[in-house]
Amino acid sequence: MERKIQLLHPTIDLLFYLVVCFSLVIAVFVSILYPNVILEQGLSHRIFYLHVPVAWVALYGPLLSFVFSLVYLFQKNLLWDRLAFTANQLAFVFAVGVLFSGPIWAYSAWGVPWDKTDARLQSFFILCLSLLSYFIFRYLVPSRKKKAILSAYLSVLCAMSAVLTWGAIRWIENPGNHPGSVLGKGGMDLDMKRTLWLGVIAYHFLFLILFLVSNRNEKLQELKHSLRAEMD
Repeated sequence: MERKIQLLHPTIDLLFYLVVCFSLVIAVFVSILYPNVILEQGLSHRIFYLHVPVAWVALYGPLLSFVFSLVYLFQKNLLWDRLAFTANQLAFVFAVGVLFSGPIWAYSAWGVPWDKTDARLQSFFILCLSLLSYFIFRYLVPSRKKKAILSAYLSVLCAMSAVLTWGAIRWIENPGNHPGSVLGKGGMDLDMKRTLWLGVIAYHFLFLILFLVSNRNEKLQELKHSLRAEMD
């Protein structure tokens, strides 16, 4: 029997891909050409329009995984475990992007790529370690159901790390150089605000399409394992 797994309807797939590509291209070019440059940081300041949206997406992933994991613990449907795993996968990918883009911006703004006294940086590093631990422990467990249950509880740890990272510049006395909340900065120029929100929309579109594609890949992997089990 032929089995097919589609992302969405092919036409919707194509339109969605075009929207993602178009929005990303526009966001990148606008961030390079449109907003004014901060004189103290020079052109390297423009990485701000990538760094902040990517960081936001990296924080949403563990929270989505936490919600999916809770649903799995109540329903015991492996669909929700797969969604939780997909969300944490992408959260880790975007978090790595933050760890690469952050030091570039930090070096131009602070003169050092990493400020060890900065609460936001340290909490984000803990988030990355939490996500890495999630994947390590998940792959160490051979049983599919035990893997899902352990992953669900580990998702709680990752979600807590994401909340701590979000609140680091709000709840913790921050002796480092990291700026305060972007949303709370009323003094941001209009051109900077427009460019930032364009980037936020574009990278959220990217997260969504990657989420759908990654989830489809997990479906294919599970289908492959099930077919292999039937043949055995």
